Amino acid sequence: MRKVRFILAALSAGIMAAAVSPVAAQAAESPTVVSAHSDYDNDAYDTLVVSARSGSDITAITAHIVDSTSHEEIASISAFTLRSGTATDGVWVSVPLLLDKLGLYAVDVEVTDTAGHHVRQDSIGSLNYAVATYFDYVAVNRAAATYENRSVKVKGKLLGRYPGTREIVPVGGAYLVVYGFANYGEATTKADGTFTAEVPIAYESESLQAIFNSASGDLISSTSGMYPVTIKARPVRVAVAVDRKRVDHDQTVTAAGRVTWRVDGAWVPMPNVTAFVLQCSQPDLDRCAYLASVVTGEDGRFTYSYAPGESTYIGVSYVEYSADGGVDPYVQPGFGASKLVVVDQAAAFFEFTAGRDSAGLISVHGRFDFTNHQAPAHFDIKLQCSANGVDGWRTYQTFTDQREFDVTGVNLPHTVHWRAVYPGEVGWQRTVSEVVSVPAL
Repeated sequence: MRKVRFILAALSAGIMAAAVSPVAAQAAESPTVVSAHSDYDNDAYDTLVVSARSGSDITAITAHIVDSTSHEEIASISAFTLRSGTATDGVWVSVPLLLDKLGLYAVDVEVTDTAGHHVRQDSIGSLNYAVATYFDYVAVNRAAATYENRSVKVKGKLLGRYPGTREIVPVGGAYLVVYGFANYGEATTKADGTFTAEVPIAYESESLQAIFNSASGDLISSTSGMYPVTIKARPVRVAVAVDRKRVDHDQTVTAAGRVTWRVDGAWVPMPNVTAFVLQCSQPDLDRCAYLASVVTGEDGRFTYSYAPGESTYIGVSYVEYSADGGVDPYVQPGFGASKLVVVDQAAAFFEFTAGRDSAGLISVHGRFDFTNHQAPAHFDIKLQCSANGVDGWRTYQTFTDQREFDVTGVNLPHTVHWRAVYPGEVGWQRTVSEVVSVPAL
């Protein structure tokens, strides 16, 4: 029995070993080349970047540079160092290659790992052995465009770095474009690589960038940095004054003023320009409504008369428009406002009577209201009497917030003249009723 158990154990171990062995063999994967290409991320077009992985550490990489047309091997390189990742899954970079000619070459790659695997993958990638161009010495002739000079000039140099030797050479005869937000300027580099491009500036703030799009595979396209440019707009000043600061409703007020702008350090009139007259609840352009347009005279002056319906600031704005109908960014919008014009709203006594009753006592009745659908929060009506109806008026009684009022039983046997008075306040006109005489007994 013991012998049988030994035999069974041995058979069981053999079966387990047979089951495990294929899995272990599969774990040691052969190398795989993922990609091979120029080190374009670093503008190093003479350097090859190879991405590979394997079940064991990769110990050797050899790249063969092959002419894409003749399929002839031009060069090979085995000097690679690990740039990122691990030895089983990483990215390797070669030392710079020195080839006789520029061009796009096919790349075959051989990889060996510690498990003894060796693979070769043909045409797994390409080497774009080309001149890396770049912009240098780029500058803008001024940081801000002005009303007189609405363009800026961008100067610079287009240079190239040859692969292999890393020699820096000027790139002549290259067409390039300097772009702004709305416009652009074109240029062709001279033999020494220099260029000048003029760009019209259309926005208050822009960033300019030079772009070289290569039409040749031997030259790599490039872009410059960003160069900020602003617009220094001409300031505009609008002055507004009124002939009076308080008027009754339906009375006319006249606003007069002048539109000027700053030229060569002095404020100069803007003749024959159209300005907009505004009615404003506050001396702020955002709190205004359009009233009318006025045209300035040769001295930049204007006038405008109208009867405001309520208390207001009279504002005047000026905006310069370009030929396409848009606002000219080279001229600042101008705005000015007058002092507050107080408009006193009207009121009226619609009824006012006085007389004696059968006992000889006086009764007075009145009805009052504000006529423009606007009223103060509180108001007083003073009922007054006088012996002669001309002067010497004294207040007999005051009614607060009453649009209709009455008094009765007044014992004054002599002749008495009566009237009602609303004293008025800021924004509301003083109003007096007719005078009513009550004869003596």
